[in-house]
Amino acid sequence: MKAVLFPAPESISIERVPDPPCAPDEVVVQVSRCGICGTDVHIYRNEYMSNFPVIPGHEFGGVIVEVGKAVTDFKVGDRVAVDPNLYCGHCDMCRNEMANHCLNWQGVGITRPGGFAEFVAAPARACYHLPASLSDAQVAFIEPLACVVHAMKRIRILPADPVLILGAGPMGLLLVQALRRMGASYVAVVEKQPARLELARAMGASFTTPVGPDQDAALKAIAPRGFGVVIDATGVPAVIEGAFRYLRPRGAFLQFGVAPNHARVSVSPYDIFRNDWTIIGTFALCYTFLPAIDWLASGAIDVTPLVSHVAPMQEFATVFQQFVAGQTLKVHIVMN
Repeated sequence: MKAVLFPAPESISIERVPDPPCAPDEVVVQVSRCGICGTDVHIYRNEYMSNFPVIPGHEFGGVIVEVGKAVTDFKVGDRVAVDPNLYCGHCDMCRNEMANHCLNWQGVGITRPGGFAEFVAAPARACYHLPASLSDAQVAFIEPLACVVHAMKRIRILPADPVLILGAGPMGLLLVQALRRMGASYVAVVEKQPARLELARAMGASFTTPVGPDQDAALKAIAPRGFGVVIDATGVPAVIEGAFRYLRPRGAFLQFGVAPNHARVSVSPYDIFRNDWTIIGTFALCYTFLPAIDWLASGAIDVTPLVSHVAPMQEFATVFQQFVAGQTLKVHIVMN
């Protein structure tokens, strides 16, 4: 089969590799679409937990073409989405409702071959049947939206909380829509690209302001005493470090964006103490595919405006570099 490969850090190739074998408890999925994610950029730069070479890609769905002999709840021809986070189910973390911190965790497209390929093997337990109404584009958004659902479960949105999101990329724009359904009084967004600010407003943001010298004054005018919740959706250390100046007493900061694994920021422990702040992380997802599927199938979350580029596999390197440069929103690679 053909696949995108990161042979080494900051290297991309498209190669013919062996078709994936199907273990007894696995299925083989013919990939329809796979989305490029910021995590793929960190993998490419060797800033994440992958080893090289690796076939990246973890936002995907497709049609089952082979079923392992121990699989009983899926058949050839079934259309599925695949949760790339593979949990063992028997370690202390899994048995304590923290499967995303599984001591034997593996990730499709991270520690094992991923979705930027014609075919992917995955455990049947990681697969989800799909409503016929979902388009391939929606299916490729199930994994990122499941990360947003997990974040909403991690953060506690109090009634009428004012919320600030830093960054309006695809994930920030999903967060805007999710937060409007979680009881926030309003959502404000800071972003450097004007087109993304316009899209944030169209998706429910009450206030938007561009990055720049007037940013602090604009946010002060919106929330004079600070925001009840501040969310970083950039992963940029300088943005994260500055986010706390917008947080009101007893506010909560949510680190959603993925920063490089070597990055460090400075936060005053006295400020955390004095302001009763809560600092929350949200790693990947944790059995949140079903609510993400429901949100998409019901039309509660609109992902159509978030796809700016659809490209064949042979154009991966070009559109990937455009994504890295911030010249796109979500990019989908079509495999067939």
